Amino acid sequence: MNTKSLCIGLLLSVATLGGCSLQEEPYGFASTDNFYQSEQDAQAAIVYAYSILPEIEYYSRVFFIVTELPTENLTIKPDAGASNFELDELRTRADNPEVTTAWRYAYIGINRANAVIANVPDIDNMDEALRNQIVGEAYFLRALHYFNLVRLFGEAPMRTEPVTSIEQVNAPKSSLQELYDLIVADLQQASQLMDQVRRDGRANQVGAWALLSKVYLHMASSKSSGSPGYDFVPDADAAYAEAKNYAGKVLNDQSQYGLDDQLRDIFDIDQKGGPEHIFSVATDRTGQSEGNYSKLPLMFIPYIDGAVMTLDDGVQIKSGWNHFLTEPGLYNSYADHDKRKTELIVSTVTVNGEERTLGINDYSRPFTRKFIDPYQVGDQTSVNTPVLRYSDLVLVYAEASGPTTEGYDAINQVRARAGLDPLAPGMDAATFRAAVVQERAWELAFEGNRLFDLRRTHQMESVLEGQFGKQIQNAPYFFDIPQNESDLNPEL
Repeated sequence: MNTKSLCIGLLLSVATLGGCSLQEEPYGFASTDNFYQSEQDAQAAIVYAYSILPEIEYYSRVFFIVTELPTENLTIKPDAGASNFELDELRTRADNPEVTTAWRYAYIGINRANAVIANVPDIDNMDEALRNQIVGEAYFLRALHYFNLVRLFGEAPMRTEPVTSIEQVNAPKSSLQELYDLIVADLQQASQLMDQVRRDGRANQVGAWALLSKVYLHMASSKSSGSPGYDFVPDADAAYAEAKNYAGKVLNDQSQYGLDDQLRDIFDIDQKGGPEHIFSVATDRTGQSEGNYSKLPLMFIPYIDGAVMTLDDGVQIKSGWNHFLTEPGLYNSYADHDKRKTELIVSTVTVNGEERTLGINDYSRPFTRKFIDPYQVGDQTSVNTPVLRYSDLVLVYAEASGPTTEGYDAINQVRARAGLDPLAPGMDAATFRAAVVQERAWELAFEGNRLFDLRRTHQMESVLEGQFGKQIQNAPYFFDIPQNESDLNPEL
Protein backbone atom coordinates (compact mmCIF):
# COMPACT_ATOMS: atom_id res chain seq x y z
CA MET A 1 0.00 0.00 0.00
CA ASN A 2 1.41 3.41 -0.92
CA THR A 3 1.71 6.28 1.56
CA LYS A 4 -1.36 8.13 0.34
CA SER A 5 -3.53 5.02 0.40
CA LEU A 6 -2.33 4.23 3.90
CA CYS A 7 -3.04 7.75 5.05
CA ILE A 8 -6.60 7.72 3.82
CA GLY A 9 -7.09 4.32 5.41
CA LEU A 10 -5.78 5.65 8.71
CA LEU A 11 -7.93 8.74 8.52
CA LEU A 12 -11.19 7.22 7.41
CA SER A 13 -11.36 3.66 8.75
CA VAL A 14 -12.90 4.93 11.94
CA ALA A 15 -15.70 3.87 14.19
CA THR A 16 -19.40 3.64 14.10
CA LEU A 17 -19.68 7.29 15.16
CA GLY A 18 -22.93 6.61 16.95
CA GLY A 19 -21.19 5.05 19.94
CA CYS A 20 -17.71 4.30 21.14
CA SER A 21 -17.71 0.67 20.09
CA LEU A 22 -15.37 1.31 17.16
CA GLN A 23 -16.53 -1.87 15.48
CA GLU A 24 -14.65 -1.09 12.29
CA GLU A 25 -11.21 -1.58 13.81
CA PRO A 26 -9.31 1.67 13.30
CA TYR A 27 -5.72 1.47 12.22
CA GLY A 28 -5.28 4.68 14.19
CA PHE A 29 -6.05 8.36 13.88
CA ALA A 30 -3.93 10.42 11.52
CA SER A 31 -3.73 13.99 10.31
CA THR A 32 -4.42 14.98 6.72
CA ASP A 33 -1.01 16.59 6.28
CA ASN A 34 0.13 13.96 3.78
CA PHE A 35 -3.18 13.60 1.98
CA TYR A 36 -5.72 15.83 0.21
CA GLN A 37 -2.92 17.53 -1.67
CA SER A 38 -3.95 16.88 -5.28
CA GLU A 39 -6.74 16.00 -7.68
CA GLN A 40 -5.58 12.38 -7.48
CA ASP A 41 -6.06 12.44 -3.71
CA ALA A 42 -9.56 13.86 -4.12
CA GLN A 43 -10.43 11.16 -6.63
CA ALA A 44 -9.07 8.45 -4.32
CA ALA A 45 -11.06 9.84 -1.41
CA ILE A 46 -14.41 9.83 -3.24
CA VAL A 47 -13.78 6.31 -4.56
CA TYR A 48 -13.10 5.26 -0.97
CA ALA A 49 -16.36 6.88 0.09
CA TYR A 50 -18.28 4.89 -2.53
CA SER A 51 -16.51 1.64 -1.68
CA ILE A 52 -18.57 1.13 1.49
CA LEU A 53 -21.78 0.69 -0.55
CA PRO A 54 -21.11 -2.70 -2.22
CA GLU A 55 -19.82 -4.36 0.95
CA ILE A 56 -21.80 -7.43 2.01
CA GLU A 57 -22.65 -5.57 5.21
CA TYR A 58 -24.46 -2.92 3.18
CA TYR A 59 -26.03 -2.99 -0.29
CA SER A 60 -24.70 -6.38 -1.35
CA ARG A 61 -26.55 -8.29 1.37
CA VAL A 62 -27.48 -6.84 4.77
CA PHE A 63 -29.59 -3.98 3.37
CA PHE A 64 -31.87 -6.56 1.71
CA ILE A 65 -32.08 -8.72 4.82
CA VAL A 66 -33.12 -5.71 6.88
CA THR A 67 -35.55 -4.12 4.40
CA GLU A 68 -37.11 -7.10 2.59
CA LEU A 69 -37.54 -9.80 5.24
CA PRO A 70 -39.94 -7.73 7.41
CA THR A 71 -42.34 -7.39 4.45
CA GLU A 72 -44.58 -9.70 2.41
CA ASN A 73 -41.90 -9.96 -0.28
CA LEU A 74 -39.44 -12.48 1.14
CA THR A 75 -39.06 -15.15 3.76
CA ILE A 76 -35.99 -17.31 4.35
CA LYS A 77 -34.85 -20.90 4.16
CA PRO A 78 -35.50 -23.06 7.25
CA ASP A 79 -31.86 -23.25 8.35
CA ALA A 80 -31.15 -19.51 8.19
CA GLY A 81 -29.78 -17.75 11.25
CA ALA A 82 -31.97 -16.76 14.19
CA SER A 83 -31.39 -13.07 13.56
CA ASN A 84 -32.86 -13.42 10.05
CA PHE A 85 -35.97 -15.04 11.52
CA GLU A 86 -36.33 -12.14 13.96
CA LEU A 87 -36.61 -9.78 11.00
CA ASP A 88 -38.85 -12.07 8.99
CA GLU A 89 -41.20 -12.53 11.94
CA LEU A 90 -41.22 -8.85 12.92
CA ARG A 91 -39.79 -9.42 16.40
CA THR A 92 -36.40 -7.79 15.93
CA ARG A 93 -34.34 -7.27 19.09
CA ALA A 94 -31.99 -4.38 19.77
CA ASP A 95 -29.03 -6.79 19.64
CA ASN A 96 -29.92 -8.14 16.17
CA PRO A 97 -26.58 -8.36 14.32
CA GLU A 98 -27.96 -7.44 10.88
CA VAL A 99 -29.70 -4.34 12.21
CA THR A 100 -26.56 -3.44 14.16
CA THR A 101 -24.51 -3.82 11.00
CA ALA A 102 -26.90 -1.62 9.00
CA TRP A 103 -26.42 1.13 11.61
CA ARG A 104 -22.66 0.72 11.71
CA TYR A 105 -22.03 0.76 7.97
CA ALA A 106 -24.20 3.80 7.40
CA TYR A 107 -22.05 5.70 9.89
CA ILE A 108 -18.82 4.43 8.36
CA GLY A 109 -20.11 5.78 5.04
CA ILE A 110 -21.03 9.10 6.66
CA ASN A 111 -17.54 9.50 8.06
CA ARG A 112 -15.96 8.85 4.67
CA ALA A 113 -18.27 11.38 3.02
CA ASN A 114 -17.56 13.91 5.78
CA ALA A 115 -13.83 13.59 5.14
CA VAL A 116 -14.31 14.49 1.48
CA ILE A 117 -16.62 17.42 2.30
CA ALA A 118 -14.19 18.77 4.88
CA ASN A 119 -10.96 18.45 2.93
CA VAL A 120 -11.42 18.48 -0.84
CA PRO A 121 -12.52 22.16 -1.02
CA ASP A 122 -9.11 23.18 0.36
CA ILE A 123 -7.02 21.39 -2.27
CA ASP A 124 -5.07 23.94 -4.31
CA ASN A 125 -4.51 23.79 -8.06
CA MET A 126 -7.53 21.62 -8.70
CA ASP A 127 -9.97 21.94 -11.57
CA GLU A 128 -13.00 23.72 -10.14
CA ALA A 129 -15.61 21.64 -11.98
CA LEU A 130 -13.97 18.43 -10.78
CA ARG A 131 -13.79 19.74 -7.22
CA ASN A 132 -17.49 20.64 -7.30
CA GLN A 133 -18.44 17.26 -8.72
CA ILE A 134 -16.52 15.31 -6.09
CA VAL A 135 -17.80 17.38 -3.18
CA GLY A 136 -21.33 17.17 -4.59
CA GLU A 137 -21.07 13.39 -4.73
CA ALA A 138 -19.95 13.35 -1.10
CA TYR A 139 -23.00 15.41 -0.10
CA PHE A 140 -25.19 12.95 -2.01
CA LEU A 141 -23.62 9.98 -0.24
CA ARG A 142 -23.97 11.55 3.19
CA ALA A 143 -27.63 12.27 2.49
CA LEU A 144 -28.22 8.70 1.30
CA HIS A 145 -26.68 7.22 4.45
CA TYR A 146 -28.67 9.52 6.72
CA PHE A 147 -31.88 8.85 4.79
CA ASN A 148 -31.31 5.12 5.31
CA LEU A 149 -30.67 5.69 9.01
CA VAL A 150 -33.69 7.91 9.62
CA ARG A 151 -36.03 5.51 7.81
CA LEU A 152 -34.64 2.51 9.66
CA PHE A 153 -34.07 3.93 13.16
CA GLY A 154 -35.68 7.37 13.41
CA GLU A 155 -33.72 9.65 15.73
CA ALA A 156 -29.97 9.10 15.53
CA PRO A 157 -26.71 10.97 16.16
CA MET A 158 -25.83 13.52 13.49
CA ARG A 159 -22.23 14.00 12.38
CA THR A 160 -21.16 16.64 9.88
CA GLU A 161 -17.41 16.56 10.56
CA PRO A 162 -15.00 13.64 10.14
CA VAL A 163 -14.06 11.80 13.30
CA THR A 164 -10.33 12.09 13.80
CA SER A 165 -10.01 11.30 17.52
CA ILE A 166 -11.58 8.95 20.01
CA GLU A 167 -12.99 11.88 21.97
CA GLN A 168 -15.33 12.75 19.08
CA VAL A 169 -17.09 9.43 18.91
CA ASN A 170 -19.97 9.72 21.40
CA ALA A 171 -22.90 11.91 20.40
CA PRO A 172 -26.54 12.38 21.40
CA LYS A 173 -29.48 11.65 19.16
CA SER A 174 -30.71 14.34 16.82
CA SER A 175 -34.41 14.74 16.11
CA LEU A 176 -36.04 13.60 12.89
CA GLN A 177 -36.51 17.24 11.93
CA GLU A 178 -32.81 17.99 12.37
CA LEU A 179 -31.82 14.94 10.36
CA TYR A 180 -34.24 15.70 7.54
CA ASP A 181 -33.11 19.31 7.45
CA LEU A 182 -29.55 18.08 6.92
CA ILE A 183 -30.59 15.54 4.27
CA VAL A 184 -32.52 18.16 2.29
CA ALA A 185 -29.71 20.70 2.56
CA ASP A 186 -27.11 18.13 1.47
CA LEU A 187 -29.11 17.10 -1.59
CA GLN A 188 -29.83 20.68 -2.58
CA GLN A 189 -26.12 21.40 -2.33
CA ALA A 190 -25.29 18.25 -4.25
CA SER A 191 -27.69 19.16 -7.06
CA GLN A 192 -26.02 22.55 -7.42
CA LEU A 193 -22.47 21.18 -7.47
CA MET A 194 -22.85 18.11 -9.72
CA ASP A 195 -23.24 17.81 -13.47
CA GLN A 196 -25.47 15.35 -15.36
CA VAL A 197 -22.69 13.16 -16.77
CA ARG A 198 -23.34 9.45 -16.26
CA ARG A 199 -20.56 7.61 -14.45
CA ASP A 200 -21.11 3.94 -13.58
CA GLY A 201 -21.76 3.57 -9.89
CA ARG A 202 -21.53 7.30 -9.16
CA ALA A 203 -24.11 9.99 -8.54
CA ASN A 204 -24.89 13.05 -10.63
CA GLN A 205 -27.33 15.95 -10.53
CA VAL A 206 -30.25 13.79 -11.64
CA GLY A 207 -29.51 11.38 -8.81
CA ALA A 208 -29.64 14.24 -6.31
CA TRP A 209 -33.01 15.37 -7.68
CA ALA A 210 -34.28 11.78 -7.54
CA LEU A 211 -33.24 11.18 -3.95
CA LEU A 212 -34.54 14.57 -2.86
CA SER A 213 -37.95 13.79 -4.35
CA LYS A 214 -38.07 10.55 -2.37
CA VAL A 215 -37.09 12.39 0.81
CA TYR A 216 -39.93 14.88 0.37
CA LEU A 217 -42.38 12.10 -0.50
CA HIS A 218 -41.41 10.21 2.64
CA MET A 219 -42.08 13.28 4.78
CA ALA A 220 -45.31 14.13 2.95
CA SER A 221 -46.91 10.70 3.14
CA SER A 222 -45.71 10.10 6.71
CA LYS A 223 -47.33 13.37 7.79
CA SER A 224 -50.50 12.74 5.79
CA SER A 225 -50.96 9.19 7.07
CA GLY A 226 -50.10 9.95 10.69
CA SER A 227 -47.06 7.66 10.64
CA PRO A 228 -45.25 7.93 14.00
CA GLY A 229 -42.57 10.59 14.37
CA TYR A 230 -43.54 12.97 11.58
CA ASP A 231 -45.53 15.60 13.44
CA PHE A 232 -42.65 17.99 12.74
CA VAL A 233 -43.62 18.22 9.06
CA PRO A 234 -45.64 21.46 8.91
CA ASP A 235 -47.60 20.81 5.73
CA ALA A 236 -48.04 17.51 3.91
CA ASP A 237 -49.34 19.22 0.76
CA ALA A 238 -46.27 21.46 0.58
CA ALA A 239 -44.01 18.44 0.94
CA TYR A 240 -45.95 16.60 -1.80
CA ALA A 241 -45.44 19.66 -4.01
CA GLU A 242 -41.69 19.55 -3.44
CA ALA A 243 -41.63 15.81 -4.17
CA LYS A 244 -43.48 16.48 -7.43
CA ASN A 245 -41.14 19.35 -8.27
CA TYR A 246 -37.95 17.31 -7.94
CA ALA A 247 -39.39 14.17 -9.50
CA GLY A 248 -40.55 16.41 -12.34
CA LYS A 249 -36.99 17.56 -12.86
CA VAL A 250 -35.96 13.91 -13.24
CA LEU A 251 -38.71 13.35 -15.77
CA ASN A 252 -38.36 16.61 -17.71
CA ASP A 253 -35.02 18.35 -17.17
CA GLN A 254 -32.65 15.71 -18.51
CA SER A 255 -32.43 13.50 -21.59
CA GLN A 256 -30.39 10.48 -20.45
CA TYR A 257 -32.92 8.50 -18.41
CA GLY A 258 -36.32 7.07 -19.20
CA LEU A 259 -38.49 3.97 -19.10
CA ASP A 260 -36.98 0.95 -20.83
CA ASP A 261 -39.46 -0.65 -23.21
CA GLN A 262 -38.32 -4.16 -22.25
CA LEU A 263 -38.49 -5.16 -18.62
CA ARG A 264 -35.78 -7.78 -18.85
CA ASP A 265 -33.39 -5.34 -20.47
CA ILE A 266 -33.44 -3.24 -17.30
CA PHE A 267 -31.71 -6.03 -15.41
CA ASP A 268 -29.58 -7.38 -18.26
CA ILE A 269 -25.99 -7.50 -17.02
CA ASP A 270 -24.82 -6.34 -20.46
CA GLN A 271 -26.96 -3.19 -20.23
CA LYS A 272 -25.89 -1.66 -16.94
CA GLY A 273 -25.93 1.74 -18.60
CA GLY A 274 -29.54 1.41 -19.66
CA PRO A 275 -32.00 4.29 -19.34
CA GLU A 276 -33.60 3.19 -16.06
CA HIS A 277 -30.53 3.25 -13.84
CA ILE A 278 -30.18 6.67 -12.22
CA PHE A 279 -27.97 5.43 -9.39
CA SER A 280 -26.81 1.89 -8.67
CA VAL A 281 -24.18 0.34 -6.44
CA ALA A 282 -21.61 -1.01 -8.88
CA THR A 283 -19.74 -4.31 -8.62
CA ASP A 284 -17.28 -6.23 -10.80
CA ARG A 285 -16.93 -10.02 -10.86
CA THR A 286 -13.20 -9.69 -11.56
CA GLY A 287 -12.61 -7.97 -8.22
CA GLN A 288 -10.27 -9.43 -5.64
CA SER A 289 -12.69 -9.61 -2.71
CA GLU A 290 -16.40 -9.59 -1.93
CA GLY A 291 -17.40 -5.98 -1.95
CA ASN A 292 -15.61 -5.57 -5.27
CA TYR A 293 -17.81 -8.36 -6.67
CA SER A 294 -21.25 -9.35 -5.40
CA LYS A 295 -22.71 -12.63 -4.19
CA LEU A 296 -26.18 -11.12 -3.76
CA PRO A 297 -27.70 -13.14 -6.65
CA LEU A 298 -26.91 -16.38 -4.82
CA MET A 299 -29.23 -15.27 -2.01
CA PHE A 300 -32.20 -15.26 -4.43
CA ILE A 301 -31.39 -18.16 -6.77
CA PRO A 302 -32.63 -21.58 -5.57
CA TYR A 303 -30.43 -24.59 -5.06
CA ILE A 304 -31.57 -27.39 -7.37
CA ASP A 305 -29.27 -30.40 -7.07
CA GLY A 306 -26.30 -28.08 -7.46
CA ALA A 307 -27.07 -28.06 -11.18
CA VAL A 308 -27.03 -25.42 -13.89
CA MET A 309 -30.50 -24.08 -14.66
CA THR A 310 -31.67 -22.92 -18.07
CA LEU A 311 -34.26 -20.16 -18.11
CA ASP A 312 -36.99 -19.69 -20.69
CA ASP A 313 -34.84 -17.44 -22.89
CA GLY A 314 -31.86 -19.80 -22.86
CA VAL A 315 -29.89 -17.96 -20.18
CA GLN A 316 -28.03 -20.40 -17.96
CA ILE A 317 -27.30 -19.83 -14.28
CA LYS A 318 -25.79 -21.90 -11.52
CA SER A 319 -27.68 -23.10 -8.48
CA GLY A 320 -27.66 -20.56 -5.69
CA TRP A 321 -28.07 -20.67 -1.92
CA ASN A 322 -31.88 -20.60 -1.76
CA HIS A 323 -31.61 -18.15 1.15
CA PHE A 324 -34.37 -15.70 0.15
CA LEU A 325 -37.72 -17.31 -0.67
CA THR A 326 -40.44 -15.41 -2.49
CA GLU A 327 -43.54 -15.03 -0.32
CA PRO A 328 -46.92 -16.23 -1.63
CA GLY A 329 -48.41 -12.90 -0.53
CA LEU A 330 -46.42 -10.98 -3.11
CA TYR A 331 -46.41 -13.62 -5.84
CA ASN A 332 -50.16 -14.19 -5.73
CA SER A 333 -50.94 -10.47 -5.67
CA TYR A 334 -49.75 -9.97 -9.27
CA ALA A 335 -52.28 -10.28 -12.08
CA ASP A 336 -51.53 -13.46 -14.02
CA HIS A 337 -50.65 -11.46 -17.14
CA ASP A 338 -48.54 -8.81 -15.37
CA LYS A 339 -45.19 -8.89 -17.18
CA ARG A 340 -43.41 -8.10 -13.94
CA LYS A 341 -44.54 -11.57 -12.88
CA THR A 342 -44.29 -13.44 -16.17
CA GLU A 343 -40.98 -11.88 -17.29
CA LEU A 344 -39.20 -10.89 -14.09
CA ILE A 345 -40.06 -13.79 -11.79
CA VAL A 346 -38.75 -17.21 -12.85
CA SER A 347 -41.34 -19.93 -12.25
CA THR A 348 -40.04 -22.65 -14.59
CA VAL A 349 -36.48 -23.85 -15.19
CA THR A 350 -34.90 -26.66 -17.17
CA VAL A 351 -32.40 -28.85 -15.32
CA ASN A 352 -30.58 -31.68 -17.11
CA GLY A 353 -33.11 -31.51 -19.93
CA GLU A 354 -36.10 -31.76 -17.57
CA GLU A 355 -38.48 -28.84 -17.11
CA ARG A 356 -39.28 -28.09 -13.50
CA THR A 357 -42.04 -25.89 -12.19
CA LEU A 358 -41.18 -24.00 -9.01
CA GLY A 359 -44.16 -23.90 -6.65
CA ILE A 360 -44.70 -20.82 -4.53
CA ASN A 361 -44.94 -22.97 -1.38
CA ASP A 362 -42.06 -25.29 -2.27
CA TYR A 363 -38.54 -25.27 -0.87
CA SER A 364 -37.22 -23.97 -4.23
CA ARG A 365 -39.65 -21.24 -5.20
CA PRO A 366 -40.12 -18.78 -8.06
CA PHE A 367 -37.34 -16.19 -7.86
CA THR A 368 -36.56 -12.77 -9.24
CA ARG A 369 -34.58 -12.19 -12.43
CA LYS A 370 -33.47 -8.78 -11.17
CA PHE A 371 -30.26 -10.24 -9.78
CA ILE A 372 -28.75 -12.61 -12.34
CA ASP A 373 -25.29 -12.73 -13.90
CA PRO A 374 -24.99 -15.46 -16.56
CA TYR A 375 -21.23 -14.77 -16.72
CA GLN A 376 -20.77 -15.51 -13.02
CA VAL A 377 -17.26 -16.70 -12.12
CA GLY A 378 -17.46 -19.12 -9.23
CA ASP A 379 -19.59 -17.20 -6.74
CA GLN A 380 -18.53 -13.82 -8.13
CA THR A 381 -20.99 -11.65 -10.05
CA SER A 382 -21.13 -8.17 -11.53
CA VAL A 383 -24.74 -7.54 -10.53
CA ASN A 384 -25.30 -3.92 -9.56
CA THR A 385 -27.73 -3.07 -6.78
CA PRO A 386 -30.36 -0.56 -7.95
CA VAL A 387 -30.89 2.37 -5.58
CA LEU A 388 -32.70 4.89 -7.80
CA ARG A 389 -34.56 3.69 -10.89
CA TYR A 390 -36.46 5.83 -13.36
CA SER A 391 -39.73 3.93 -12.88
CA ASP A 392 -39.40 4.54 -9.13
CA LEU A 393 -39.33 8.27 -9.86
CA VAL A 394 -42.26 8.06 -12.28
CA LEU A 395 -44.28 6.56 -9.43
CA VAL A 396 -42.98 9.17 -6.98
CA TYR A 397 -44.24 11.80 -9.43
CA ALA A 398 -47.61 10.04 -9.69
CA GLU A 399 -48.07 9.75 -5.94
CA ALA A 400 -47.02 13.33 -5.30
CA SER A 401 -49.31 14.62 -8.06
CA GLY A 402 -52.34 12.79 -6.75
CA PRO A 403 -55.38 11.99 -8.95
CA THR A 404 -54.62 14.65 -11.53
CA THR A 405 -54.09 14.18 -15.24
CA GLU A 406 -50.33 14.21 -14.56
CA GLY A 407 -50.64 11.63 -11.81
CA TYR A 408 -52.74 9.26 -13.88
CA ASP A 409 -50.50 9.64 -16.93
CA ALA A 410 -47.44 8.76 -14.83
CA ILE A 411 -48.76 5.62 -13.18
CA ASN A 412 -50.36 4.44 -16.42
CA GLN A 413 -46.98 4.55 -18.18
CA VAL A 414 -45.69 2.01 -15.70
CA ARG A 415 -48.83 -0.10 -15.89
CA ALA A 416 -48.84 -0.09 -19.69
CA ARG A 417 -45.29 -1.42 -19.80
CA ALA A 418 -46.37 -4.21 -17.47
CA GLY A 419 -49.25 -5.08 -19.81
CA LEU A 420 -51.97 -3.79 -17.49
CA ASP A 421 -54.99 -1.62 -18.22
CA PRO A 422 -54.98 2.03 -17.11
CA LEU A 423 -55.88 2.75 -13.52
CA ALA A 424 -59.59 3.36 -12.96
CA PRO A 425 -60.39 7.09 -13.22
CA GLY A 426 -62.22 9.22 -10.69
CA MET A 427 -60.41 8.18 -7.52
CA ASP A 428 -60.08 10.48 -4.54
CA ALA A 429 -56.59 11.42 -3.37
CA ALA A 430 -56.27 8.77 -0.65
CA THR A 431 -57.48 5.94 -2.91
CA PHE A 432 -55.27 7.04 -5.79
CA ARG A 433 -52.16 7.28 -3.63
CA ALA A 434 -52.87 3.86 -2.13
CA ALA A 435 -53.03 2.49 -5.68
CA VAL A 436 -49.66 4.05 -6.48
CA VAL A 437 -48.10 2.50 -3.37
CA GLN A 438 -49.46 -0.88 -4.45
CA GLU A 439 -48.04 -0.31 -7.93
CA ARG A 440 -44.68 0.37 -6.30
CA ALA A 441 -44.94 -2.97 -4.48
CA TRP A 442 -45.19 -4.78 -7.82
CA GLU A 443 -42.76 -2.61 -9.77
CA LEU A 444 -39.99 -2.37 -7.17
CA ALA A 445 -40.27 -5.78 -5.52
CA PHE A 446 -36.99 -7.09 -4.06
CA GLU A 447 -35.27 -3.70 -4.43
CA GLY A 448 -35.38 -2.57 -0.79
CA ASN A 449 -38.32 -0.13 -1.02
CA ARG A 450 -41.32 -1.96 0.40
CA LEU A 451 -40.56 -1.63 4.13
CA PHE A 452 -40.10 2.12 3.76
CA ASP A 453 -43.30 2.45 1.72
CA LEU A 454 -45.30 0.62 4.37
CA ARG A 455 -43.76 2.65 7.18
CA ARG A 456 -44.31 6.04 5.56
CA THR A 457 -47.94 5.27 4.69
CA HIS A 458 -48.68 3.92 8.19
CA GLN A 459 -49.64 0.52 6.79
CA MET A 460 -47.41 -1.91 8.64
CA GLU A 461 -50.31 -3.27 10.68
CA SER A 462 -53.07 -3.07 8.08
CA VAL A 463 -51.02 -4.70 5.32
CA LEU A 464 -48.72 -7.15 7.07
CA GLU A 465 -51.14 -8.23 9.77
CA GLY A 466 -54.47 -7.45 8.12
CA GLN A 467 -53.76 -8.72 4.61
CA PHE A 468 -50.99 -11.25 5.05
CA GLY A 469 -51.55 -12.64 8.52
CA LYS A 470 -48.21 -11.72 9.99
CA GLN A 471 -47.82 -10.86 13.66
CA ILE A 472 -45.92 -7.70 14.56
CA GLN A 473 -44.21 -8.31 17.89
CA ASN A 474 -42.18 -5.12 18.33
CA ALA A 475 -42.26 -1.45 17.30
CA PRO A 476 -42.99 -1.60 13.56
CA TYR A 477 -41.98 1.88 12.40
CA PHE A 478 -38.40 2.18 13.64
CA PHE A 479 -35.85 -0.39 14.72
CA ASP A 480 -34.36 0.09 18.16
CA ILE A 481 -30.94 1.70 18.26
CA PRO A 482 -28.50 -1.23 18.48
CA GLN A 483 -27.98 -2.36 22.06
CA ASN A 484 -24.21 -2.13 22.03
CA GLU A 485 -24.43 1.49 20.86
CA SER A 486 -26.76 2.35 23.70
CA ASP A 487 -24.55 0.50 26.19
CA LEU A 488 -21.34 2.20 25.12
CA ASN A 489 -22.53 5.70 24.29
CA PRO A 490 -23.76 7.47 27.47
CA GLU A 491 -25.22 10.27 25.36
CA LEU A 492 -27.75 7.84 23.88
